[in-house]
Amino acid sequence: MKKTSILISVLLLLVTSSMQAQNDFNPTNPADPQVPVFYYPLTVTCQPEGAAYTSGKGNYAPEQSVTVSTSAKSGYTFNHWELNGERYEATGLNFNYTSVAGPMDFVAVYDFTPSNPNEPTLRVKSRLYLTSEPEGVCTFNQTSGAYVEAEQYVSLNITGTDPLHEFVGWFLNGTQLTDVQNFNYLADYNDVTLVARFKALPFNPASPADPSHVEGQDDVQTHAKGDTNEDGTVDVADAVAIINIYLTGNSDGLNTGLADANGDGVIDIADAVYVINIYLTNQ
Repeated sequence: MKKTSILISVLLLLVTSSMQAQNDFNPTNPADPQVPVFYYPLTVTCQPEGAAYTSGKGNYAPEQSVTVSTSAKSGYTFNHWELNGERYEATGLNFNYTSVAGPMDFVAVYDFTPSNPNEPTLRVKSRLYLTSEPEGVCTFNQTSGAYVEAEQYVSLNITGTDPLHEFVGWFLNGTQLTDVQNFNYLADYNDVTLVARFKALPFNPASPADPSHVEGQDDVQTHAKGDTNEDGTVDVADAVAIINIYLTGNSDGLNTGLADANGDGVIDIADAVYVINIYLTNQ
């Protein structure tokens, strides 16, 4: 009798479970299927290649927030962003971007701007030749054929001018640069020759009837060496005039032939000292 009761209980349990399973089964309302998630590539590069560091590259589902960033390497300056070949207005080098369903190709565009003040600057030098026409009628403050630095100014002065000639101007390849004796010349990258051109003064002999007079000399010979202002006296005023010629190069109204008192072909302080000695000796 006891075994029969146990068997009946087991059968009731099986029947109840079967009925419950039938109640849960509902073929007219199946569970909603899972929607697949697609990921899209996002790239971050720079232009020119190697100009900067970039980050943010990866595969992202739509509507994701992505941090895109870049930082320049030495010698480059950031210009702008591009997205899929079009200019992209971002807030700066780093920004947040919301991904989309499609390709996303970011390019950080840079300018090449090298700057290193510690590196020495290459200096190009050329030769500057100086001559006169007629040849030998003057001397220069610069040595002909010396090297000069390109794109730098060179101070040119004419000294020891032959008193029988008058300065016309400085010429380069037949073209006059200036009619001023002393000027600053902007050196070229190539070797050049500057010509100081003169014209002969009219012949004016002090005494044409004097057979001892040499043709080509003017009345400068009637004055003593050192009488720069041609007032007939060699004195302190002449020494001052010589110093002014030496310092400024301006010889207007003065005789440069007489200013070269010691006859060394150059007008300088030595000529002024020479004149002072003459003056003191005659006192």
